[in-house]
Amino acid sequence: MRITIAFLISLFLLSCSSDLPVQGQFPDVKLVDQNGRDFSFSQVRGKVLVVAYIYTNCPDICHIISKKMNVFKERIKKSGLQDRVYFISITFDPERDTPAVLRHHAEMMNLDLDNWVFLTGDENAVNATLTVAGMEAIKGPVDSSGNSDQPYAISHRDRISLADKNGRIRKNYKGSEFNPDELLEDIKRLL
Repeated sequence: MRITIAFLISLFLLSCSSDLPVQGQFPDVKLVDQNGRDFSFSQVRGKVLVVAYIYTNCPDICHIISKKMNVFKERIKKSGLQDRVYFISITFDPERDTPAVLRHHAEMMNLDLDNWVFLTGDENAVNATLTVAGMEAIKGPVDSSGNSDQPYAISHRDRISLADKNGRIRKNYKGSEFNPDELLEDIKRLL
């Protein structure tokens, strides 16, 4: 009887400790990384994912998110988890954020690209990925003359997502202000 009660209590505590509800599943669509290589989420199955949503011409929070993620990557390394966690940044602006532009952006920001990809691709594939993550991006205003060099802003949420080893989104955080301690503990819960 005591063993049964102890087993049930242990089972209950174990189930509570890893309970981050599934909020969506990243689709296995073809995207393209900053080096022009094809990428799909199935390539990183087995790793916990930290996913950011950015665009390179963003005037504010996207750069803050990227810098915070870069600092957080160092913490992951110090924790010895770098082989179990993968970082992904997906553009809101696949029209302008080509692989070369994303690569240049990462280099200019001096980001550590070990186990981190910046993704773009076909607009439909990018939008399908963003939609699953609950992200909306509203472009505007754009110069009506069609001059593609004119700057524009994209209104979007300030978010990063944590996904489990199967690409299921388990939690979202305010990207520019996420708490590294909280994110690290949540990552450990999913490992």
